[in-house]
Amino acid sequence: MELISSLLKWRDDRHRLAKLRYDLEDVDMAFRRKVQEEKLRRGSDEWDYAYSNYDNERELIDAEIDQIETQNYIRRARAWSVPIPWRPISEDPVYDDKNWIWSRVHGTYYLTDEGKALLRRETYAEIEMRYKPWTTWVAVGISMLSLIISLLRF
Repeated sequence: MELISSLLKWRDDRHRLAKLRYDLEDVDMAFRRKVQEEKLRRGSDEWDYAYSNYDNERELIDAEIDQIETQNYIRRARAWSVPIPWRPISEDPVYDDKNWIWSRVHGTYYLTDEGKALLRRETYAEIEMRYKPWTTWVAVGISMLSLIISLLRF
């Protein structure tokens, strides 16, 4: 049952991420269309208002994408016993951490691109380290089995 629920969660997360990325493109296109249709000039009050609305919508979507991706990377790292970089613990947001970035929307930290790359790299190194000896022996076993089958056919 655990396998089915984890597969369903993985599917739902992938669908949600794809939808959020399309929403991000839609918000961008809507802002550009509004600027062109209303002929808004940079620096005018109308342009500033339209841009602040666009920026807020974009920031909400980005925060949700970061939340899902951070949860997925941390879940995968924990499953393979990969150490997770320390999340800053402070009352005030820390902006100079290379692995974590402060989200004003949710008021928490999410992995930066560098932090995601670190966890991805370490996780795949752990997976390779655990499965590499087995893959070598499986390849040898398959070769021996095919040799035996080919000799028995004659």
